[in-house]
Amino acid sequence: MLDLYRRLEYALKRSGFLNSKWKRASADWAAFAQELGDEFFAEMRDSGEAATLIAEPPRVRMRESMEFEPAVQRPVEDVVELFTRGVCQVRHNYEHGEKRFTSESFDRDAALVRDALRVMERAAGRIHRVAELLKAPTIGGG
Repeated sequence: MLDLYRRLEYALKRSGFLNSKWKRASADWAAFAQELGDEFFAEMRDSGEAATLIAEPPRVRMRESMEFEPAVQRPVEDVVELFTRGVCQVRHNYEHGEKRFTSESFDRDAALVRDALRVMERAAGRIHRVAELLKAPTIGGG
């Protein structure tokens, strides 16, 4: 999952999906999602391939309580949320050690990672300029 996320983020930045809120180059996942459109969200929802990600997206660990909140997450409602509240939050939780696959939440955590991967796989080829960059090898420069 992390490899595809990294490659997709690389392609987004180099194909013009840049978040204008930051001086540093940061991928604009919301703009990418908007270009994919409502049809993409409907396809993912109707296929059932991202059922857990859509029905109960990942929660966020809060500093004050060190608990995941909210206790029950509201469902994802559109394509932008599919990426910002879904895919990106799964990546964040996984990257920062919150998806360990050793706890009582193993099945849900595994489903969230699987669903996020499926969404990225489906999205990767939909926008030509992004798909072309995904074919090229990526080598870091930082």
